[in-house]
Amino acid sequence: MLDRLAPRIARRIRRLQIMIVRWQTAKPLKRRLSRSTDEDLDRALSAARMRRADLFTPFKGNARHRKRMAAMMARFHLDRAQACESSWPELRKADGLCADCPNMRRCVRLLKWGLRKDEARLFCPNAALYDRMAVAGNRRQARDAASGPPAC
Repeated sequence: MLDRLAPRIARRIRRLQIMIVRWQTAKPLKRRLSRSTDEDLDRALSAARMRRADLFTPFKGNARHRKRMAAMMARFHLDRAQACESSWPELRKADGLCADCPNMRRCVRLLKWGLRKDEARLFCPNAALYDRMAVAGNRRQARDAASGPPAC
């Protein structure tokens, strides 16, 4: 009888191990970025088949404050991939500010009911960073446009 149960038990243990690994790798996606190393974060992102820029999109399983950041970044017309590439340390700090924001209710209310870009500057601690990243992105686009198409 034990011979028949051993393979079943082994399969169940393996399934539980897989579930635990998935749960542990998803942890960095649900908490603030400052609590994870870049290596842990990259490992969790690769397990989910995502990039760092995808952290700032509203997907199921993402931290609530990061979903608000994604909405605010969209209001400032930021290219997420470019922002992550050029300003990753600043975005890590902004993530912590957003997680501890005392204006969270106001932010949620205004994002839900419509928000002009100017209103965010009144209460969002990350608005200045978003402005700087938007200006830098516009400069980069203008520089790329001025250089023209590549020569053949």
